[in-house]
Amino acid sequence: MTTFDRYLLRRFWHVFGIGYFATLGLYVIFDGFTNVDAFQDRATVGAGPLAVLRRMAEHYACQSTLLFDMVGPILTVISTMVVFAMLQKNREIHPILSAGVPTFRLVLPMLVGTLIVNGLLMANQEFIFPLLSAELLSPIGTTSTDGQSVKTQRDFSSHIEITGQEVFLADQRLRNAEFLLPAPELVSEITTLKASEAVYRRKSKQHPAGWLLKGSSPKYEELRLTPTGSKVILSVDAPDEVFVKSDVGCDLLLDGAMAASSYRYQSTFDLVERLRTPSLSVMTTRTQTLHLHERLTRSLANLLAVCLAVPLVLRKESFSLITNMAICCLVMVLMIAVKEASVYFGRMNWIPQDLAVWLPIILCGGLIAWFSDRVQT
Repeated sequence: MTTFDRYLLRRFWHVFGIGYFATLGLYVIFDGFTNVDAFQDRATVGAGPLAVLRRMAEHYACQSTLLFDMVGPILTVISTMVVFAMLQKNREIHPILSAGVPTFRLVLPMLVGTLIVNGLLMANQEFIFPLLSAELLSPIGTTSTDGQSVKTQRDFSSHIEITGQEVFLADQRLRNAEFLLPAPELVSEITTLKASEAVYRRKSKQHPAGWLLKGSSPKYEELRLTPTGSKVILSVDAPDEVFVKSDVGCDLLLDGAMAASSYRYQSTFDLVERLRTPSLSVMTTRTQTLHLHERLTRSLANLLAVCLAVPLVLRKESFSLITNMAICCLVMVLMIAVKEASVYFGRMNWIPQDLAVWLPIILCGGLIAWFSDRVQT
């Protein structure tokens, strides 16, 4: 990498850093003032202003990772646009082109910066999100140790309906749990299996995924299980405990929009494992499959978007920087609209899911080939 490449890369990181921290600051200010009452109302009784500010700092520190995942790809394109716009404005592009250096050679440091951002986004998705998922899924002003309201959820593999009074994400625990066992699939007559507490256990080599019901009523011996039910409802050592096999975890029991987006905070391995289970509805499975495809192709989409921005900003038939930037922004907005429309069509099953994800990438690649001969040389 040459000195000029490092110069461009420093400019890239300068714009990227300013853009990210400015966006984060605006988000914290507007959201903090809007929800300061929620932090105060849900704070511990007798907590002072410092305790509330500390809780707000912890909340927005977690939200900063989510914001980075949202704006990171956009900022890479904006940073590239600004870097090449400054080259054009300061007339720095002409000596480079006069020396015989092709324009697309200048894209190399931008691609390096984009690859680094993609690596940070992947690390954020695979390692940071799973650690902070309980905090990210908690309502404003609460922590992962606080209880949240429960929405009844059905396990479509066994048709068991799961509900309860409160769910605790930090402990993976459901208080006053109720499991409605269907008949005649699992039991001879419809039975509600109640427990004072149910703890979710993830799949391991020792046991399958499912719920350990403590203080169950009725007890395992009192259940009139069918042969299929005896494979789903298992006895344990304690007489008042029952184990129910299920892949419906605590995050899917959350009430409101949190449960619908909980899969976004899982690692790719966990998401693939979830999609392999038949416990989810068809619509939920389709949505999460689309998200998995988007996650796997996001790095390629970012690189193509950066390559597309260069010929739009440095058009050889136009030296109006404002016009070039406006056209570039317009094309990028149209690409985002095409992507959202394509994902929506795929979610509605109007087009194949793989085509829904790859269609914007194919279109972006075609635009790069179309505009490549219009760049300044």
